[in-house]
Amino acid sequence: MNIRKFLFFILSAIFIAASNCFAEDLTYNDFIYVILPDNSAEISKFIGEYENISIPSVIKGHIVTSIGSSAFSHNETLTSITIPDSVVYIGDHAFTECTALKSVMLPDGLLSLGELVFQGDVQLESITLPATLLHMGMNPFDRCDKLTEIGISEENNFYSVENGVLYDKRGNKLITYPAGKQDKKFEVPAWITDIDYAAFSENNFIEEITFSESIKTINGNPFCGCLSLKSIHISPLNSNYEVYSGALFGIQNRELIAYLWNSENETYTVPQGTRSIAQESFYKHKELKSIELPKTVISIKDAAFAESGLEEIKIPENVIGIGNSAFSNCADLISVTLPAGLSWIGNYAFYECNALTEISFPKSLSSIGEGAFFHCTGLSELVFPDSLHYIGNYAFLECTGIKSIDFSSNLYSIGGGAFYGIEDLTVKAEPGSLGEEWAIQNNVPVEHKNVEYLPADIV
Repeated sequence: MNIRKFLFFILSAIFIAASNCFAEDLTYNDFIYVILPDNSAEISKFIGEYENISIPSVIKGHIVTSIGSSAFSHNETLTSITIPDSVVYIGDHAFTECTALKSVMLPDGLLSLGELVFQGDVQLESITLPATLLHMGMNPFDRCDKLTEIGISEENNFYSVENGVLYDKRGNKLITYPAGKQDKKFEVPAWITDIDYAAFSENNFIEEITFSESIKTINGNPFCGCLSLKSIHISPLNSNYEVYSGALFGIQNRELIAYLWNSENETYTVPQGTRSIAQESFYKHKELKSIELPKTVISIKDAAFAESGLEEIKIPENVIGIGNSAFSNCADLISVTLPAGLSWIGNYAFYECNALTEISFPKSLSSIGEGAFFHCTGLSELVFPDSLHYIGNYAFLECTGIKSIDFSSNLYSIGGGAFYGIEDLTVKAEPGSLGEEWAIQNNVPVEHKNVEYLPADIV
């Protein structure tokens, strides 16, 4: 097939996938599917509980050409799946967290594999990519703990595999270094300029990695969960990245990308001049109890400290937002000091921080994201500033210790289930405000605030 036909098919597949939001859900056995504009079928959901399945190539006269986003995600019984050759497109997260999945037969005509398709499939040991594969989203094999090798047809013009490591030949990108690969040392080929998201994630064997001067882009922390990694070597001729003070840094943007795993220190001081804490940069560092951030830090990105051992942290004054899941599952986090200029808190930012007993919201805060404090059972009181406009869905879901809420007078939105599971609650709210309306709807006692009473002699 020539390149023009390839591009035509891949663009058609992407268009079709984007169009399925207008399609009607239909059912065939345990498959939920939709009819796409070209009259083919897309599997949008599988509701069965079988260990071994084969996806049909035709459903009621409609050729099955695609598997939709998250169609099989979080299926814990599926161990093997055969995908028919009619399928040309597999959507983002299609098989994410299929924790029993060991065997996948990809179709010979597959054109596009979405982002993080097999993320978290911890039993998957090997997989072979077809010659026809033209497009691949962000690291489809992130956190596949037992994946030892990736195979690919030698006829594929766009991707290659060398010693089990997957590369994008067009983009000079290293996509996946398998988590189950047992080599202790690895030297990134000199022709590679780009390292994909979580490229080395969860590999517990590798101890030493060497980068050449050619590396231009590292997307987030590619070493999250690499518990044996002791050292990273970067050519002194490289003007983009360097290693010092126990971490990998971006030189141009002064971003701390990855804190290395060769330290047992309980405290760490981020160097002065650091401006950004990258995605997952301290992920799973259980040994760390305290981190000191310099005033120069202006950005804390998604999952930066997720599942770490942090007990306390003071967020610098120049930080205006906290990334999604930035402190999620920090079970020992007791104390968080938020900066005076903070504007937003991302989705699931403090998810399951059960040791957190109080949080003081600054007067600048405008938005609290979805699930931001989900299951923070240690919280007992919430006082929202009048600057707060938005509380996301499930923001304080199952925060069972909360007994009182002082609502902002300027709330525009309270998301569904924001305070679900909280009992024996009392509320302070301004008359006519959204906070009062919420309390009335949920049969919660309300104490009015900001009410001016006239002197008795005037009445």
